[in-house]
Amino acid sequence: MSNDLTIADADRVLWELSDLDLEAATQERRNQICEALDYLTKQSDYHIFGVCADTTQEALSSLQNYAAHFRYELPEADVLEISDGVYIKYNPRTRRYHSDNYKGLYRGVLISFHTDFADGYSGTHGHFPLDLF
Repeated sequence: MSNDLTIADADRVLWELSDLDLEAATQERRNQICEALDYLTKQSDYHIFGVCADTTQEALSSLQNYAAHFRYELPEADVLEISDGVYIKYNPRTRRYHSDNYKGLYRGVLISFHTDFADGYSGTHGHFPLDLF
C-alpha cells in the first residue's frame, strides 16, 4: 500500500484480508492489515473489540495486545473462565467486558470502528489473527 491510502482502499484491504487461515496470514498480509487498521483508526474516535478464541486466557491475551497497539488500558477482566470456545467483547468507552461461550469456527479479532461525528469512519472488520500484534 502507499501513503496515499483512502478510506475506500483501507476498507477494501480489510475485507479482502479478513478470516485468513494461519498459512495465508503471511507477514506481508499482516502488514497490510495493520496499515489499514491504523489508517481507519485515525478516521474514527474509538473501537469495540470482539475476540473469538479457544480459551478465556487466549482471548484476553490477544485483547491485551490489540488494546496496547491502539493505546487503550484494559481494566481487570471479570469474565468467566471458558475453555471450549469463548467470545469476549470489550468496549473501551464503558470499560466493560462481555463474555459468552462461542461454538463458531472462526478464531480471531473483530474490530468495530466508531465515530462521534458524521464525517468520521464507522464500520466493522475481521476476523483478524489473534496474534496480529
